[in-house]
Amino acid sequence: MRINRFISCLTVVVILCFAEANAQSYEEWIDSANVCIERDSLSLAENCLKRAVETEPGNARNSLLLTHLGHIQHQQGKREESIQSYSLALNYTPLDILALLGRAASYMELGDEERAYVDYSNVLDKDINNKEALLLRAYIAVRKRAYDVARADYTRLLDSDADNADAALGLALLNQKQNRLKEATEQLSELIRKHPGNATYLQARADVLLQRGLFDLSLLDCEEAIRIAPKDAYAYVSRAEVFLQLKRKRDARKDLDQAVQLGMDRILLADMYKQCR
Repeated sequence: MRINRFISCLTVVVILCFAEANAQSYEEWIDSANVCIERDSLSLAENCLKRAVETEPGNARNSLLLTHLGHIQHQQGKREESIQSYSLALNYTPLDILALLGRAASYMELGDEERAYVDYSNVLDKDINNKEALLLRAYIAVRKRAYDVARADYTRLLDSDADNADAALGLALLNQKQNRLKEATEQLSELIRKHPGNATYLQARADVLLQRGLFDLSLLDCEEAIRIAPKDAYAYVSRAEVFLQLKRKRDARKDLDQAVQLGMDRILLADMYKQCR
């Protein structure tokens, strides 16, 4: 296996050395990039695509090349560089959906949700049913407290894709945030029915039931979530919250200790530990 990889890498290096020694055309640089991609040599493919664009800076196809370049840079963790490439691609073809989605993803990973929101909105101006843009703009909208926008996006996505679990969960959590707890419970129950054995949905419903004061039902969901995912620290924190409401302080403390053992930061649980005294 290592020998095959060595030969593959050597082949790519030979191709690029030949390319550098002999002035390549636009198409030849693209072909070299494809060879590098096939051999999983992303940094070399990145160089080839840059050289192609430099060879013919006025070529209309550069929009697609720069979008591919941005994707390759994103895969390598070069978020800032990928944003530059996507932005250059958009100079050639403004409102190109692939470039906008790619740039938005890089913005999200850098924590720049405002710019990502703008890009997702521009995608939806062109393709109102784009699933990725609807889902992620809704997510950002909730964080911005633009709840009407989030609800509209989740609803539109579910209208076109009724089985989209991410959108269904997002809408349920939005209903919880807006104190529409009965709706949230029903939506989470439907998710659990469709996806039995999913600890995330059980924990989410447990939180809603806790908020509704249905402590015994919440405890049942917590215990089932722990049975399914015994290494999930958050599940123990959820159950500890229920135990505190039931005045079972000793049990709550045990669950908090277990959560800490599983990696939860004890500082984040300081208030709950105080309630266990």
